[in-house]
Amino acid sequence: MYLVTAEQMRQVDRMTIHELGIPEMVLMENAGKAVVDFLKEQFDDLQQKTITVVAGAGNNGGDALVAARYLHKLGVQVKVFIHAERELSPSAKQNYDILSRLPVKLYWLDSENSMHLLKVTVNYSDILIDGLLGTGVNRDVAGRAEQIIDIANRRSCVKVAIDVPSGLNSDSGEIWGRCLKADYTVALAQPKRGHMLNKGIKYCGQVVVKDIGIPEEIYEKLHLNCQIVDDSFLKACTEPRNRTSHKGTFGHLLTVGGSMGMSGAVTLASQAAFRTGVGLVSCAVPEAVQLHVAVNVPEAMVQPLPGGNQFGLESIEPLQELLRGKKAVVAGPGMGTGEAVGTMIGEILQTSRCPVVIDADGLNTADVWMEQLEEAKGPVILTPHPGEMARLTGLETSYIQNHRLAVAQEFAEKNKVWLVLKGANTIVAAPDGRLYMNLTDSPALAVAGSGDVLAGMIGALLAQGMPPSDACCCAVYLHGLAGRHVAETIGEVSSKASDIIHSIPIVLKG
Repeated sequence: MYLVTAEQMRQVDRMTIHELGIPEMVLMENAGKAVVDFLKEQFDDLQQKTITVVAGAGNNGGDALVAARYLHKLGVQVKVFIHAERELSPSAKQNYDILSRLPVKLYWLDSENSMHLLKVTVNYSDILIDGLLGTGVNRDVAGRAEQIIDIANRRSCVKVAIDVPSGLNSDSGEIWGRCLKADYTVALAQPKRGHMLNKGIKYCGQVVVKDIGIPEEIYEKLHLNCQIVDDSFLKACTEPRNRTSHKGTFGHLLTVGGSMGMSGAVTLASQAAFRTGVGLVSCAVPEAVQLHVAVNVPEAMVQPLPGGNQFGLESIEPLQELLRGKKAVVAGPGMGTGEAVGTMIGEILQTSRCPVVIDADGLNTADVWMEQLEEAKGPVILTPHPGEMARLTGLETSYIQNHRLAVAQEFAEKNKVWLVLKGANTIVAAPDGRLYMNLTDSPALAVAGSGDVLAGMIGALLAQGMPPSDACCCAVYLHGLAGRHVAETIGEVSSKASDIIHSIPIVLKG
């Protein structure tokens, strides 16, 4: 499944119509029927519901008119209100003509009296279907359209948006002045970027994607570069293992981190790595925290490096030896902000020939090692949260949050790294410009140590030989599923990072 822009979806529609010869009316018919199919799935007593449909002049309004016809066919009590500041699109006009020949009540919202009738009707409606504006809006909502949205938002009926809630920027998730707050959004053909970004997460409600008959070959021709992470990424780590395999078969991961008072971070990363299937874990830690890490991760080989309570420059030489023969490295969890940390990260980049994951404190020393990224001999994966991303880029955190896809893509391409931008709907950006968005998030993940767990999971998959894009996507997807399991079994409020680790094998077992 892809995450598309409005322009990409327009290209898809054009190619489907002009190259394949599927008429626009057929796509509109499929779209309107898909909305009603969703309503039938959602409401067992749909025929007993009272439904108001609000349609605009464009093809989104045409979809709504088709939906009204199918509802009428089911015997549902439906009323249709049309707002058009311009002529109806040809396909919408054709569906209006069809609907006008049926005993369906149609009203034009062209006067104060008709607006008052809309208010009264919505007051007594169970469901409102929003087909007012769609993806074509490109300026702030004003005038009568703004009034219609306000009327809808003030009523308690269930609101179902067709494709996108009216007033939502379908690319950025920002609001064009006013936006209908939907309980459900029926995304047609593919989800839109705005569904999953910024205010779109709040205003779309539950997003349900419905097929409208566009063949997969059309999407393949367009080489769409933003994909939704799904359970296909889990296949490689859920397949049965060969009975003749041994611990070396599943890779040797080195975790580098910890300092006095922060030994839990590298502990969590190492525990998560084991639960994600790695065969061997070595932990490089300061001398002062060796015992704590060894006791809490007894399966790991814990190597103390000189430096006392935290890493020092004297830690670098023995670290070079530990890097030999490793299949992946995770560096940063709990390392602290000592002056040696950035130098150590730089040394890892220059010396290691395997994939390197840089997380947490490792990211906060980027000013020391950033220029050495081009010297890295293996793939580099950075895993910032928005605050860390702000420090990496010099951008404001608010700007990053408002432009997550674009910022992640530009950074990954420019620096030739894989970037995992954490947060609601975590984004994975590859150096070739490809983007992936994960939707298996949960408030249960919003706890200290959750990021350390994710870093260990990515490192474990890399150590087992999984390509970087697949490893990042698989890890964030599995991390999200584990968070959902914690929410369901323990609760969102009482979750902690170790609960996520305990849930990993349960999710993998299915």
